[in-house]
Amino acid sequence: MKQRSHPIFYIVLVVALVAAVAVIYRYTVYPKDIAKNCELMELVDEAVQSNAEIIYLGESSDFTVASYDSDHRSICRMMADSLDGPRVCDMASAATHAGVFYDMMNRLPHKSNIHTAVVTVNMRSFTAEWIYSKLETPLRKQQLLLRRGPALWRKAQLVFKDYPRWDEKERDRLIVKHLRRQAAPPPYANARAWDVAMADSLWRCGANPDTIAMTCHYIKCFSTVIDETNPRIRDLDRIVKLCNKRGWRLIMHILPDDEEQMAHLVGPNLVQMLRANGRFVKERYTAMGVTVVDNQGLLPHSSFSEPDYPTEHYDQTGRKLVADHIVEAMIP
Repeated sequence: MKQRSHPIFYIVLVVALVAAVAVIYRYTVYPKDIAKNCELMELVDEAVQSNAEIIYLGESSDFTVASYDSDHRSICRMMADSLDGPRVCDMASAATHAGVFYDMMNRLPHKSNIHTAVVTVNMRSFTAEWIYSKLETPLRKQQLLLRRGPALWRKAQLVFKDYPRWDEKERDRLIVKHLRRQAAPPPYANARAWDVAMADSLWRCGANPDTIAMTCHYIKCFSTVIDETNPRIRDLDRIVKLCNKRGWRLIMHILPDDEEQMAHLVGPNLVQMLRANGRFVKERYTAMGVTVVDNQGLLPHSSFSEPDYPTEHYDQTGRKLVADHIVEAMIP
């Protein structure tokens, strides 16, 4: 009569097989998955390979130029040229935000030459219009691969799409739901009512469709009251803890928005809301020992290069002013 194998034998066998597959995947297929699905890892690798001392985390405001610019340098490059000394690495990519910045920073090795992190704070990124953006899904996919942990587990999450995905209908529903919870100035009950009423009023006055669209974009993109429950605040809090743990100096710089056009199209209430949010960010993180560069109101309407949407894209004069403000804060 054959002796039956002990159950522990099968458990050990399964564990050994999984471990072997994990090792094989880690050194064969995983690098290809990273190259195919995670462009952000290239920015992390570049920071490591360049022996960076200062890293700049930003989105498209950093590198977008106006069609009439003669100087095409990014904000980071202008900043680096003014500092003229330490090695600065640009870790900017379109549509990124504090949550992505954290995962990129956390992926950097513990032992490095980095001593300063400059983190972009885009006030638009705190609102539902960005949080539920169609660009968020591909970013979340990349974040899965950026995070530390077993490579095979990351692959399983990727295969089973373990990240937020919204179709256009669901995305619109989430944004409207958020706007209905968001405060608005009297006589509007909430930000959704403000958006609808403004569109209706402009249409009745005979405003052109582009003006109506831009006005409503401003309301959707900035009509929020930021507090500690906002997911971007939670992301910034994690960045503060990470920099403290690594011994890095942290500099946050709040991007300027087109307040002139905002006031002209929507009115002073929205500008006041934007400024109040900026003060909240500045006071919260200054109290934590972070250097916060407040660029709100820094640029005139003429420095904004996008006519169809309220982006933080500047001409060369605007980028230089933002870069200079950061440098002023960095140098004692």
